[in-house]
Amino acid sequence: MKHLVPFLVLFSWFAADRSASAAAPPLVLARDRHSEFAIVLGACPSEAERFAAEELAAFLQRGTGAELPIVAESEYSGGRGIFLGPTALAAKHGMDAADWGEEEWGVRAVDGQLIVTGGRPRGTLYGVYELLERVGGVRFLDAQTEHVPRRDAWTVPADLSLRGQPAFSRREIGWTRGQPFEVRCRMNSCSNAWREIEAKYGYGVKYGSPYTTHTHHRYVADWPDLFDQPEFFALTQHGRRDTQVCMSHPEVRRRFGVALRRYIDKDRRAIQDAGTGAPFPRYYSLVPDDGSSGKCYCERCLALADRHGSYAGIVLDFANAIAEDLAREHPDVVLVTSAYTYYRDIPRGIRPRENVMVRIAQLGAEFNTAPKRDTLRSMLHPLNAGARAEWEAWSKLGSRLDVHDYWGPWGQQMVWPYVNVRGTAETVRFYHEHGLQHFFVEASLSSHRFYSFPDLQYYVGARLLLDPRQPVEPLIDEFLTLYYGPAAAAMRRLLEYLERRQAEESGMLATVPPHSRAYLDRAFFLQTDALLGEAESKAGGDPAVMARVRQERLPLDETMLFLWDALAHQGDWPFSRQAVADRLEGLYAAAYVKYGGRSEARVAADRARLAYLRELPPLPPRFAGRRIVDLCGPLLTLASGAGRPVPRGRAADSEAALGQAWRIEDHVWTESRPAHHERPPEFGLSDTLQTPKFLVRRVLQPSEIPADEQYHWHYVGRMQATPTMYFYAHHSWVFDQRLLAAYNAALPEQKHYDAYLSLKLEGPAYVNGSTRRNAFSIDRLILVETGPGEPPL
Repeated sequence: MKHLVPFLVLFSWFAADRSASAAAPPLVLARDRHSEFAIVLGACPSEAERFAAEELAAFLQRGTGAELPIVAESEYSGGRGIFLGPTALAAKHGMDAADWGEEEWGVRAVDGQLIVTGGRPRGTLYGVYELLERVGGVRFLDAQTEHVPRRDAWTVPADLSLRGQPAFSRREIGWTRGQPFEVRCRMNSCSNAWREIEAKYGYGVKYGSPYTTHTHHRYVADWPDLFDQPEFFALTQHGRRDTQVCMSHPEVRRRFGVALRRYIDKDRRAIQDAGTGAPFPRYYSLVPDDGSSGKCYCERCLALADRHGSYAGIVLDFANAIAEDLAREHPDVVLVTSAYTYYRDIPRGIRPRENVMVRIAQLGAEFNTAPKRDTLRSMLHPLNAGARAEWEAWSKLGSRLDVHDYWGPWGQQMVWPYVNVRGTAETVRFYHEHGLQHFFVEASLSSHRFYSFPDLQYYVGARLLLDPRQPVEPLIDEFLTLYYGPAAAAMRRLLEYLERRQAEESGMLATVPPHSRAYLDRAFFLQTDALLGEAESKAGGDPAVMARVRQERLPLDETMLFLWDALAHQGDWPFSRQAVADRLEGLYAAAYVKYGGRSEARVAADRARLAYLRELPPLPPRFAGRRIVDLCGPLLTLASGAGRPVPRGRAADSEAALGQAWRIEDHVWTESRPAHHERPPEFGLSDTLQTPKFLVRRVLQPSEIPADEQYHWHYVGRMQATPTMYFYAHHSWVFDQRLLAAYNAALPEQKHYDAYLSLKLEGPAYVNGSTRRNAFSIDRLILVETGPGEPPL
């Protein structure tokens, strides 16, 4: 399928005009703090066009010292003008933008005047930013940093004639930086296209109700007979009903269509009642609920899956059926479905309708979905051959494509340095070449994702979303020079060193835990420290540049502390643990101020992790000298049982490692759940993709429960690491922890481990005659590397 390329720049509307004015002197917008120009707005300018005028005037003043008045065209008395938006002068010269795209812009010099116009609601505003960047050299580097070079004059060629629009029609790097920075970067989507962008910033792409993704459960929430119609839900292989809907059921399809119309009507009434002039939502989500499973095995669904060769065929058939019916009433609405987890396989014999968009979401290799994707590397990397082929196949199937991408790893509790700037450029270019229209990436600096050079990646990504065909090296050079000033050369060497050493890792990065990465060695930390020391010395006393340089120590320092003992044994180690920990604490404080958006819970988690890194708990003697994976403190999360009927949480415990444990206590529960401590203590190992699922299941007999009500080590069992291996505890499975820290994707054969659990059982449910409250507490889990035939400790 041939895809349209939406980005264009035309250097002249009329060749005759260009040749006639070729010898004319340039237009001098401002010189020596003075200007002959006024900024002229047409009749009834929009809020975004008024804001465009304010932005142009403000940056012209900052760049040249000249103050330009803003006047209405009806009040314009002649002379030189920069005409913004739908003006009479623009229409006179063939630049009536009424039929232009909503982000299409044009800049043209005509008879000594300058016209900047565009389609509504954002075209004129984007045209002003093009002018500021091309003529004034203005750059928006981060939310607090703008580069506005001071120049004696701003001039434009007398025959200047440009027209263009962004390459992707939705652009969002899911790391909220706030306005006006985001609109200056031409981001047109916010909070995963759910939060409305203000009128002054030109609105943006906002999904309609009920939400932007994983919406099926929202469609069924108000069905009055929801629990009386089990056949509306997916039939599992074991004959039970799942929470996902059965997408082949005719009544389910009919009800989704009815609910969708209600959402559309509700959204439009709300906008009309508000009187803001905001555009109606065009995109509505029909994406199945989140999860790695949810297939329906009823006869209808099995027949559809067989006909189309994949479960994705069922999902697409469901969306097509609803879209076909909806198009009669709302031909302008586009339904968004997805290719994700268990429904990513390419279907046959079916294509998305014209009013259906397919969102491709390829999770990272840490989720073990197939084909695997290393989201921390370029889509063109050899490890991503399977994911790339899948993308290419989907691009041939439909003309409306959306991506939900990822710039960070999941499932790893520690911060560690990684960089993917050039890989991002290759991936964005790949998407463009294969017809992508909507781009969204999860890239939030939260949940332990303070990685290396994030502002550079955002800057390069934002620029490439406008034009992915431009070379990336000038963008990198420009950012490093403007952001780091005299320290730029050292920071470039740091960037290249990180890239070079990271490339030594042969496995998918997110599935090789930091302690298993050979390149995170003593030499790595000595060299990065030396480069950052050089950059700090070059900062020249500029506190802003110094802060930007020092920020790059954050992931390095945290990883250094995490690997401290192993690094110190590799040779002379010139660092002080206390000094590095103190510095890391300051770096976190600075990051909170710079980036914001860090919840109290995240800050508390950061502090707990830092306390752990300052002084690791002593290793029990029985594990001395063994190669282990030690999960305690912040590394022991036991959190994926959220939402299950047995609440649990961390609790202070002076007897626990690091003074905290995961605990189930009596006083947390109501009497309606009396059985939490009435069954024998249970724990084990499970692999979600193996059969049988439970690989090890241990149930303690009364004689095996210590009577002292203290922490004791219990042997759980032996395992070979896999990316889907879990430890679980308590019969409810309310405690479980993915053991990704033991898995190393770079190894041809995975290691074997013996798992040991530190468990305390208190109260009469476990110990006869106890006067304590019943409690089931875990403070530590240790995996010990073992050899073939080696007995447990």
